[in-house]
Amino acid sequence: MAGVFETDEHAYRACILYEVKHSRSVETAFKRMKKVKPNVEYSDFAYWYHRFSNGHHDLNHDRSTDPKPPGLSDMPTHVMERIVENLGLVDKLSTRKVCKSLRTVIDNQTSEFGYVALGITEKCCKICYEDIRIRYFPKENGNYLLKTPRKTISLKGDYSVRAMREFASVITHPKWSFKEVVISAICDQKNEQKSVLFLNSLLSNHKFHVEKLRIDGRTFETLATLLPLFEADRLYPRLISPLDDTQENLFEVIVEMDQWKNATMISIDSLSSEFPIEVFFCAREIDIYDFKLTESRLVKIRDILFKAPAFERFKFCDRKYDDREKLSVLTDRVMGAHSAYDPHTKIYRIEDSKDYIQIFIKGEKNNELIIRRISS
Repeated sequence: MAGVFETDEHAYRACILYEVKHSRSVETAFKRMKKVKPNVEYSDFAYWYHRFSNGHHDLNHDRSTDPKPPGLSDMPTHVMERIVENLGLVDKLSTRKVCKSLRTVIDNQTSEFGYVALGITEKCCKICYEDIRIRYFPKENGNYLLKTPRKTISLKGDYSVRAMREFASVITHPKWSFKEVVISAICDQKNEQKSVLFLNSLLSNHKFHVEKLRIDGRTFETLATLLPLFEADRLYPRLISPLDDTQENLFEVIVEMDQWKNATMISIDSLSSEFPIEVFFCAREIDIYDFKLTESRLVKIRDILFKAPAFERFKFCDRKYDDREKLSVLTDRVMGAHSAYDPHTKIYRIEDSKDYIQIFIKGEKNNELIIRRISS
């Protein structure tokens, strides 16, 4: 019997019509057909089943004469717009590849996304689109391995070049903006320079405004090269230590950039004694999470407070060394040397202003010095 259905299309269709006439469901009828024609395709079976169910019993019907069913590309534009307007970045990237019409609709929509990141090392490159991670691994013979959440494939090309091109194609999209961008090039100095210069060539014709920007490298060349491309409300630079003459010169160039001076917040993971504290006081807010607070530095901070009218909040997480008094004692002693400071309320009164500066010592180990300007 199976051989008949394999060679005689009319017998196959007649059997489906028989199932329809006996009111069997499409699922039951398909299971019965599988027993006699194991390689039957459900899509073909379902086509004839539903055609016969709708009263069209011609066994000689030519399917090629059927009108073409509407596809995604035939969908009205306003319907497409409603469908894709709330898609996340990863879904929009994949939906753009479905058809030209969807790509056009997506590319014409203004969209804001959250977090994107590019990490470059000798062992791999990593792109993060919000919570989705895509990795590129170098292989022999000019190949690379692409790993996504859905697939792993081997492709031709340089792994870092392909990763940087992909990242650049996304963040340079003219209708897309991003809240947070992270770029990290943690390579040996030669590869770092090569990668950063290539990435800069891909991005240099664009300007980006982001809320948060973090640029990391083993040298300041990464930050000095890429920072001019961005305007960021919050900067999260990685400060290189120890400083040689070249790195010190690059840092001096960086802190003179408008991008540095115009940041509303600067956040530093760790700050060594090599860096002048005053270069951070251009921002309204400063967070420094690993900071050896010496008396000389605290004196400098105290004297800068009245010369930095834009500041709103500074936070320093103190890393106490053994022979120094507690942070609270040091703060009261140094701040108290200024006539405008009240050690009882820990307040600085600002001359000819209703505003004042409040000093707080907080944290589980009382190691957080917070200085806040409070408006009356």
